[in-house]
Amino acid sequence: DCRVAFAETLIDLAQSDERIVAVCNDSVGSSNLVGFQKAFPDRLINVGIAEQNMVGVAAGLANSGMIPFACAASCFLTARAMEQIKVDLGYSKSNVRLCGMSSGMAYGELGPTHHSIEDLAWTRIIPNLAVVVPADPAETAAAMHSSLEHKGPMFLRISRMPVRQVHEQDFQFTLGKANELRLGNDVTLMANGVMVSRALDAADALALRGIHARVLNMSSMSPIDVDAVLDA
Repeated sequence: DCRVAFAETLIDLAQSDERIVAVCNDSVGSSNLVGFQKAFPDRLINVGIAEQNMVGVAAGLANSGMIPFACAASCFLTARAMEQIKVDLGYSKSNVRLCGMSSGMAYGELGPTHHSIEDLAWTRIIPNLAVVVPADPAETAAAMHSSLEHKGPMFLRISRMPVRQVHEQDFQFTLGKANELRLGNDVTLMANGVMVSRALDAADALALRGIHARVLNMSSMSPIDVDAVLDA
């Protein structure tokens, strides 16, 4: 569950930088912010079930010199607050980290109202918005550390579905760079998020048939590593 790495890393970052705050939409539990709330009760802002307001508040905090991590279920964050993400963050280049929690089909039996299968299509087209989809807990932590070096808005798509670790614990994330996890010159499999470990499994299955598959982790969706794609 990448949310565990997310929560631990957010607390770690906040301990060394008092500008870091968390903003959420009545999702302290589902966004794994319970520990953050206990450690920094004055630095968690819960706006209630009001995602549009949440993004606006986060933009205001960023414009005041803070570094907000705005956390909500990805389906509600991107669908309900798309105009605010576009205008208050993208067009305005506000220094906000949007954290789309429990993305994809992770909510399972809660049904299509809670599935976020469109969030990447929506966020990738917004100007100035970086989009990152970590593949495992190590990359989640690394991407969060790296995000502090980025000036402008960023969307971090955080999974709640268990995945195996595909990166070393000391992995260094670089925005805009693909990571080659397996060499191969017959075919290339590109994936991100929870699909990266499945791509590696597919490469193992192909190897049994004499097909050598390269596997690229395309966690940086925007900007994307065009050179890596063309080289493949």
